[in-house]
Amino acid sequence: MIFRLLLLAAACYAASAADANRIPLEGTWSFHLDSAPAGADTIFLPGSTDQGGYGTKVATPDKGWLTRPYKYEGPAWYEKQVVIPESWRGQRLTLFLERPHYQTEVLVDGKTFGKQNSLSTPHVYDLTPALAPGSHRIAICVDNTYRIDVGRDAHSMTEHTQTNWNGIVGRIELRASPPVWIDDIAVYPDLAARSLRATGTIRSLNGAPPAGELVATVPDLPGARASARVSGKFEIAVPVSGAKLWDEYEGSLYTFVLRFGNDTAEVPFGMRQIATRGTQFLLNGRPIFLRGTLECNIFPLTGYPSTGEEDWARLFRIARSYGLNAFRFHSYCPPEAAFRAADRAGFLLHVELPVWSHNAGKDPALNDYMRAEGYRILKQYGNHPSFTMLCLGNELIGDDKFLDGLVGEFKAADPRRLYTFSADHRRRAPGPTSNYYVTQQTSAGRLRINGTRFGRTEDGTDHDFAVSVKAVPVPLVAHELGQWAVYPSFDEIANYTGVLKARNLEVFRDQLAARGMIAQARDFQHASGRFSWAIYKDDMEAALRTPELGGYFLLQLEDFPGQGEALVGLLDSFWNSKGILTPEEFRRFSGETVPLVRMKKFVWKSGENFEALAEVAHYGKQPIDAAAPQWRLSADDGKVVRSGAFPSVRVATGSVTPFGNIAVPLSGIAGHLTLTLEIPGTAARNDWNLWVYPDTVVTQAPTGVTVATTWDAARDALAQGRRVLLHSVSGPALEANRFLPIFWSKAWGGQSFRDQPSHLGIFCDPRHPALAHFPTASYEDFQWWELTEGSRVFVFNDTPADFRPIVQVIDDFHRNYKLGAVFEAAVGSGKLLATSFDLAGNLDQRPVARQLLHSLLSYAETFDPKPPLTPQDIDKIIGSR
Repeated sequence: MIFRLLLLAAACYAASAADANRIPLEGTWSFHLDSAPAGADTIFLPGSTDQGGYGTKVATPDKGWLTRPYKYEGPAWYEKQVVIPESWRGQRLTLFLERPHYQTEVLVDGKTFGKQNSLSTPHVYDLTPALAPGSHRIAICVDNTYRIDVGRDAHSMTEHTQTNWNGIVGRIELRASPPVWIDDIAVYPDLAARSLRATGTIRSLNGAPPAGELVATVPDLPGARASARVSGKFEIAVPVSGAKLWDEYEGSLYTFVLRFGNDTAEVPFGMRQIATRGTQFLLNGRPIFLRGTLECNIFPLTGYPSTGEEDWARLFRIARSYGLNAFRFHSYCPPEAAFRAADRAGFLLHVELPVWSHNAGKDPALNDYMRAEGYRILKQYGNHPSFTMLCLGNELIGDDKFLDGLVGEFKAADPRRLYTFSADHRRRAPGPTSNYYVTQQTSAGRLRINGTRFGRTEDGTDHDFAVSVKAVPVPLVAHELGQWAVYPSFDEIANYTGVLKARNLEVFRDQLAARGMIAQARDFQHASGRFSWAIYKDDMEAALRTPELGGYFLLQLEDFPGQGEALVGLLDSFWNSKGILTPEEFRRFSGETVPLVRMKKFVWKSGENFEALAEVAHYGKQPIDAAAPQWRLSADDGKVVRSGAFPSVRVATGSVTPFGNIAVPLSGIAGHLTLTLEIPGTAARNDWNLWVYPDTVVTQAPTGVTVATTWDAARDALAQGRRVLLHSVSGPALEANRFLPIFWSKAWGGQSFRDQPSHLGIFCDPRHPALAHFPTASYEDFQWWELTEGSRVFVFNDTPADFRPIVQVIDDFHRNYKLGAVFEAAVGSGKLLATSFDLAGNLDQRPVARQLLHSLLSYAETFDPKPPLTPQDIDKIIGSR
């Protein structure tokens, strides 16, 4: 009895708090799982069963993704008593569920009103026949059982990101509208005519098409008014000569108002046109370049996407601060709030059907679902100017004829945006109906021209994706550019105060502590991050150097906490900075105007002439009429050692413009240099690291130092109490290494992922005297390629907890081995300095190896190592005997 009174009180409160045409249903609902007795529990909506604490309690941490405290898959029942006011009699009454997950069935007083199963759009039920004024009981069954093969990894369903939650979030309300209403409104901006055309349908409860006057206005634009007598389907045009254009620089929005009888409909819109010309995108006739990141439904506090506009506005503000202008929603469609926020921010959205399946076109149920879901998305979100691209899903495999045909259907139904059949595809070419193509590889090869997926050649910056662009007749967008892993920040664990918990990160943290290296966690995170994003920068600049490339979608600006903990982001899963690069630093290579250089290599000798071609990629709103670019080479102390300027040039928008060649002698210069290219009077500035090594250095062993390349030779000298430099050492206990960091994650995917070397770059103290003649930062950069690519590293797991190599190698955080490539130790009465790097042979062609050898030899002359290791310890480290 008390429970029923509470329900009635809640219902009365809801009715009293509602405005004239809306009864919000947020609050406490009666609740039970399908296997539990009816009315047994209560739950708060909007929310999920996870948040309510229902389902199977999770006892152990999940591996490969974040951990839910509770899991439930199946039907769950949500029930509530409502009171319909007398003033609603004769009105059209609907139940609006903004985002259920995912199939719903609605009953009123025990009578069913059908089922809906959209993963992307609100579920709206017409309950007019059942809701006479008075008290009624509404029951909603939400079933998150996996029924349709959208793909277990699709971000609309997967445990790897938002989770397969059960519940309803966003607005939950009953709505009253006139018995004659305006429906199916679609607005079509016409930039050439400066007019706005709208289509729709006038509907009525009795089913008869009513006739009457339809009035259309845009209140903020004088003269924007039109009227027509219509019946049923209609089309009406309104002049909007004073409207500003909507683009990435200015989210100019207006409200289109339609009135018919007692019904009024308001539709926000922006005047924009997205199109293509050759292999470029055009926004309002101007070439644009997509600088995008993925949003993969990552919301750790709730386990489902936010329906709050400010939450999305925050993400777009952060992305804009890093120079981005586009989002790709990977295998899901976001809620309305994301579109509203993007409209205001001027972001271009690539939206996908909630599908990542290998059966598209082969499974009739999936085919029907994709078609219906696509039309639902177009109807619900099609008027948003930010909704510029629609894709059928991620990496789809199936029947190409079906995919191409469905794209053709959507294009014919709604030409206001561009369409593509799949984000990346094994046929390596766009479908014949696709307007653009998002891919890692075309028939001409991979877009990663700087090497293979898991390897890299040392080719400086003189590469681009031009060959791939020529192989595709439509705009080409680099798919999931980057994917280079970064060591986690364990400080992030404290932020998981909601549904999802970082139990996996706790395991990694405790493992690092057990290895005696927990104090180095922040150093590893920063060093691996700087290295990873140096590779990202190189990838992004290769894209920008490519004339007429459509753009790139990074994977990604923020971490991806699933699929093997792919912590690939500059930001963490909450979009908080990791302290790797500031937005200002990032915008140097990710903005509307990016200076670029083409140079054959990063490593030079002081007897050479430095040579580079200076360029700029410019996709600003206006051309730069009189750009006067300047360049300089600066030493670490800030001193400018070489500089120059180029003649003034006009930089057209939508182009890669050459400035000219840089050619200067490097005589008298040695060490690390920074090359800066900028356009004074603008924000355009970019820089690159260079290393200049002397033509000749001493590589002979100083008196008192024995140089060995085998452990047996070094052991004998140590036994005699000598100083020993052991280099180029190899042995079965050493692990394979490469230059690149881990791609994506070793804990995910096929054997090629697992076979990657387990390393995330190096960490060292640049001030260590062993590196006094080898200029380096604390992290790996391009000069290390000559040493690390194809090298091997020592494993120091059995050394004392405080033992640290001079050059440490950061291990995969799934494992947290203590690794190194240069170390020192007191071995008996001898002193050992050892490196696994190859410092033997062909040194005249290997200036980096030669320079490191010189630096280590200089140090070996006087070094006095403190950490003791026995010959037996070294045997184990090398794997000998």
